Amino acid sequence: SVDTDLIMDPVVLPDMGIWHPCAPQIFDSPQDYNEWYENVHLPLVGVAKDAPSVGVVLQKSHIATKDDGHYVAMVQEFERRGARVLCAYTGGLDFSMPMTNYMA
Repeated sequence: SVDTDLIMDPVVLPDMGIWHPCAPQIFDSPQDYNEWYENVHLPLVGVAKDAPSVGVVLQKSHIATKDDGHYVAMVQEFERRGARVLCAYTGGLDFSMPMTNYMA
């Protein structure tokens, strides 16, 4: 018999969001992401707040399934080289929405 008390509730990811491998959550606004990124993460990795920024659009399927090792390595390498990184994902094939909503 299955003990249903031990079964975790499903985690539902929004269809679109801002992801970072070190972040405690998926962000739905660039303002919330930048607050965490500039005040918590950048000081830890030694990237300047006024460093050049790199925007990357990712596929939601890789985030949802935790098949994100290549994304993690890419973000780490950009930051190691002194760049700020904003990774937005979408579940659809229209990548213009995360670009417009998060990176414009």
